[in-house]
Amino acid sequence: MSTALRDGIQRLEVTSRVTIGVLALASGVYTYLGVRELLNGNTTIVFFAAVIYSVAVTIGIFAFWSFLMRLLPHVLDHTGRFLLFLAMLLGSVMIIAMSAWLNATAPASAVAVSQADIAMILTEPGSMARNNKKRPV
Repeated sequence: MSTALRDGIQRLEVTSRVTIGVLALASGVYTYLGVRELLNGNTTIVFFAAVIYSVAVTIGIFAFWSFLMRLLPHVLDHTGRFLLFLAMLLGSVMIIAMSAWLNATAPASAVAVSQADIAMILTEPGSMARNNKKRPV
């Protein structure tokens, strides 16, 4: 193999690692935002739980795509390639489904909390008067 070709392949491997890392990190950030909206409780615990979950998702996505992209050139027969592409498709669908679930449930949980507040105000007599007291200036 020529030196120029070897250098080109090495640069391509570095570029693909960086690209997969950036995309996995972006997915992790949006996972963090979605998980943070879903969790209730102490803000410190919610923060650390969301960070841990989003880091796990980021590492999982990076490992999944890195593993499959490194494996792809070594699979030579048609059946193996078909099964590898099927694994890629299934993994992609699972990543999209997880992201869609987080994006759908985060706003839904915020709406549920708002509805619970409204229900509490409507069922407790005088609660609106207590909540709407004017503060001294």
